[in-house]
Amino acid sequence: MNKRLFTFAVAGLIMLSILAGPVAAGTIRTEYEGFEYYVESVAPGWQWVSEDGVLHIRGGQEAYRDEVGDARISGDVLVTLNANFHFADAPVKVYGPMWGTLRIDNDGGYWEGSWVGKRTESQGFSYIRVVMRGHGDYEGLQARAEYVRESPDPVALFAVHGEIMEPGGD
Repeated sequence: MNKRLFTFAVAGLIMLSILAGPVAAGTIRTEYEGFEYYVESVAPGWQWVSEDGVLHIRGGQEAYRDEVGDARISGDVLVTLNANFHFADAPVKVYGPMWGTLRIDNDGGYWEGSWVGKRTESQGFSYIRVVMRGHGDYEGLQARAEYVRESPDPVALFAVHGEIMEPGGD
C-alpha cells in the first residue's frame, strides 16, 4: 500500500470513529415533531452590503417558541443568526447560506447547539439542520433536528422533525 492510500485510509477511519461516537450501539433514540413559531427580533446584529452586492449579517438574534411532541425539547428559543444573502425579486427577497447557534430553555434545563442552513433562490424556503447538547435535567443527551419553512415569509412557522439521543446500555 502506498503512503497516500494509507493516509486516506487512516483519515477515513478517524472520521468514521468521530461520526459513530454519538450513535454507538445501545443509544436510545426518541423522535419528535412539531413547530417553531417566530416571536420577535431581539437584535439586528451587524449588517452590511459588500461591493459584490451580498448582504452580510453577523450576530443577529431572534426569539422563537418551539412546541414539539417531546416536552424535553420544547420551550423558548434564542437564535443567533449569521448569513451571506443575495438579493432577489419578491417574494423571495434574499437567498443564500446561513448559520449560527441556538439555545432552548424550559423548566427542566436547556439545550445549546449550532445550526447550518440555506434560504433557497427559487422559492425563498429555509432548510436548517441543528445539533444540540442537553444541560440540567438533559445532561448527557444529544439532539439533532431539521427545521423547514416552506414559505418566503421570514416569520412563517417552521416544521420541526428531530430525535433525542440518550446513551443506553450495550
